[in-house]
Amino acid sequence: MPRVAAHRRPTEADLNADQRAIHEALPPRLQELYLRQLPALALPTAANRKKAELVRDRVTILDGVVEGLQSHRRELDRVARELEQGTASASQVDLRALLGPPSIPGVALRYVRARGG
Repeated sequence: MPRVAAHRRPTEADLNADQRAIHEALPPRLQELYLRQLPALALPTAANRKKAELVRDRVTILDGVVEGLQSHRRELDRVARELEQGTASASQVDLRALLGPPSIPGVALRYVRARGG
């Protein structure tokens, strides 16, 4: 049987901008009444924390993907510029290594060539 999540009453710190504006416009006696009328907040469960941790781990991996791809793009731009300006020769550039996807921990990438066209 699933466990029921615990709840708590909201405090001033939990209010969003609109709720805060209403709360601050009320006299002190009504401020407490206003807070008691708001729905209770569910406290995070262990399952919620575990899932949040997994989601944050994926965000970290995606940050690495973005950085890895940006770094790869900068390297490709640099080599293309050197080839165009003549500061590097075609015999010095290994396209197999250069045009492959970057190595990013936790991610497997591959480039797929478009067919036809």
